[in-house]
Amino acid sequence: MNNKRNLFLVALITPIILLLAMTWKPLHTLNAGETITLETVPVDPRDILYGDYVSLQFAIEEFSKELLDPALIKEFSKHRTGKLTVYAVLKQEDGDLYGLKTVTHQKPNDGLFLKGDMYYYGEHTIDDNQMYYANFLPDRFYVAENTGMQLEDLSRQGQLLAKIKVRDGFAVLENVQPK
Repeated sequence: MNNKRNLFLVALITPIILLLAMTWKPLHTLNAGETITLETVPVDPRDILYGDYVSLQFAIEEFSKELLDPALIKEFSKHRTGKLTVYAVLKQEDGDLYGLKTVTHQKPNDGLFLKGDMYYYGEHTIDDNQMYYANFLPDRFYVAENTGMQLEDLSRQGQLLAKIKVRDGFAVLENVQPK
């Protein structure tokens, strides 16, 4: 009888512990992370089923060859297709606005950085004019009802900034605001 009771308690407590564990990383980032500001670039959302939100693309997610770490270029030549985990090393530009310093496939030991994914397909030729893309941050920010259109218009014009908490490569989007 005591064994059934213990099994019941384990079955009851396990889902609660799992749910709390899922919230640990974002909550810890919000409490202990560093607040930065990133510039967004215009994008036109096409999904109207999610309510009021602002669709975001960040300027640091699009970069040229000069910002690629040479070791990352070598890593591309080892594989024909797939997803590669990359890190965006950030630098402070103006006030609390941050920009991209470099993109590497090795986790930085210090400084401010974001962890993300970069996809590549087929043989990779390095062209000086080619732009590269990576996903480092969430692409949607949900807003209060009837406020999304104004922010969306600012986003399309490239006049929107995002406040983000960053800790150990993990980012939590806190707010968006006009430039």
